[in-house]
Amino acid sequence: MRRRLKKFPNSSSFFLSLVIFLFVLACRPDEELISKSPGLKLIISQDTVLFDTLLTSRGSITRRFRIFNPNKAAIKFSRITLGKGNSSDYSLTINGRETDELRDEILFGNDSLQILVSVFIDPQDQNLPYLVKDSVVFDWNGNSGNVKLVAYGQDAVFVNGETLCDVTWTADRPYVIYNYALVDTLCTLTVDPGAQIFLYNGAGLFVKGSLKMLGTKDERITVKNTRFDARYQQAPGQWDAIYFLEGSKANEVNYADISNGSIGLRIGTPDEDNIYDVVINNSTIQHMDSLGILAITSDVKVENTLIYNCGQYLIGNFAGGNYSYDHCTLVNEPNFFFREDESVVFSDNLVLADNSLLVSDLNLKIRNTIIWGSEEEELLISESGQSVVTKTFETSMVKSVIGFNNFFPSQESNFPGFTNPFLFDYTLDSLSNARDKGSDIGISIDLLGIPRDLNPDLGAYERVDD
Repeated sequence: MRRRLKKFPNSSSFFLSLVIFLFVLACRPDEELISKSPGLKLIISQDTVLFDTLLTSRGSITRRFRIFNPNKAAIKFSRITLGKGNSSDYSLTINGRETDELRDEILFGNDSLQILVSVFIDPQDQNLPYLVKDSVVFDWNGNSGNVKLVAYGQDAVFVNGETLCDVTWTADRPYVIYNYALVDTLCTLTVDPGAQIFLYNGAGLFVKGSLKMLGTKDERITVKNTRFDARYQQAPGQWDAIYFLEGSKANEVNYADISNGSIGLRIGTPDEDNIYDVVINNSTIQHMDSLGILAITSDVKVENTLIYNCGQYLIGNFAGGNYSYDHCTLVNEPNFFFREDESVVFSDNLVLADNSLLVSDLNLKIRNTIIWGSEEEELLISESGQSVVTKTFETSMVKSVIGFNNFFPSQESNFPGFTNPFLFDYTLDSLSNARDKGSDIGISIDLLGIPRDLNPDLGAYERVDD
């Protein structure tokens, strides 16, 4: 019987294949060679991802961190996952892939992995903010690391296109307005001390009846946008306006801080009397992409109020009306916007869309007030010659070349002597030219509740030396 011989590969071809394999292996970069050594360490860009307080039922901005592999060799993650898995309030995007868990992900040597984190918090029926925690866990070569995820959730009362009548908004939870809220005719919305009102993009509060914002020195009312993270703290144009409509009366805005809208207060309440329909005390209006206070043929009184950083006008009062500004600080420097016009404008007329002219008598009183900005002229009073214009000015300060009766005009940089205008701090420094220049008009405390002396300082703040 003949023995069948076992066949072997051709020795030359086998040798060639082996050489090619070894050549490819030798040419593979070190950073692509996966090492299973437990001694390989990773560098994490941060140990905690922290979110600002978030309204429930609303997603966060996206935050990110990186995992760096400083070694020559690649490593393979056995897993990258959320600690709470699919029950977590957080979500991940790892190298462009949305996932709660990723396995066998390779990180080459001297390379990094980017992980994006966002959070969406469900309501928990609590008044106070509550902590929402999780972590991103990653395992490799028998090692384990983690990055903590921390956010605070805030339950809120959501108001979406609702008509309100004789209701009170308390300080227990924030109120979030979507689209609009309307205070009906002959109805009142009362806002308690310390209450917070947040308006979603483009949302507005409309008042046909009365709005009573009853803040106090220690419990101020907040009106602002719905985003709380740092980039949205000074972000004009995030919501529309508070509108006071025709027929609205007996409105009070006390100790309120209104920010980041298009128009702070939009007042259109023409009537036959000179009774103030909107009275604003001890408040601030800031970071508006259009106007701080827009009023048309209305009766408005403003005391101890700071208005700053508005894109068009700090004050625009048109087509006549009855206006009083006492101990106010109206400043458009610095300013986020390109502008050329005056910051404060009063006019007995208004050009309408059809080019017709709306004209009415103008009664204007400005006392102990600072009007300042980056333009040569920051105050304009426009008279059509077709109405009665009455002006009462007392001991105020204005950025102006032409000057006004009983005003201190100047072009000197920071002539009022603000403490730090570039940080929007408009309190007065010790050498301020506004110190002791005012007259006693019966407003005994300033915006911060500090008592005024018999020779009060101009503007909303009284300087008291230690």
